[in-house]
Amino acid sequence: MSQPHPHSAADLALAPLLISIERNLEQLRSSTDLQLTLALDLNDDDSWYPSPQERAQRVLKSAIRNVDLHGWTVTPTPDQAGLAVSHGEYTVSVMLGAQLADYVRYGPSSHTGG
Repeated sequence: MSQPHPHSAADLALAPLLISIERNLEQLRSSTDLQLTLALDLNDDDSWYPSPQERAQRVLKSAIRNVDLHGWTVTPTPDQAGLAVSHGEYTVSVMLGAQLADYVRYGPSSHTGG
């Protein structure tokens, strides 16, 4: 199997892009009040996100806030436990972590703090 090498500017941007997404997710993971952190980050209200799919989109919006995607797309993973970062034939998954995954699946009462 050959080793993949960057073939475009988008490929070269993957590492900084993943680091930026991970930094944003870490701010959410380390929050003692996830609801408040998301509300301030996105200028919204938790009541706007009644379903797991909508909460996954909310976490995604916060994760990619102020991140230059360089042509990559970011979507929730099918199991809603992470984010799929894709470009062409390549996809990399970034895991949300237990607190954020529980928030996505079960709602605001599932996590500590807040």
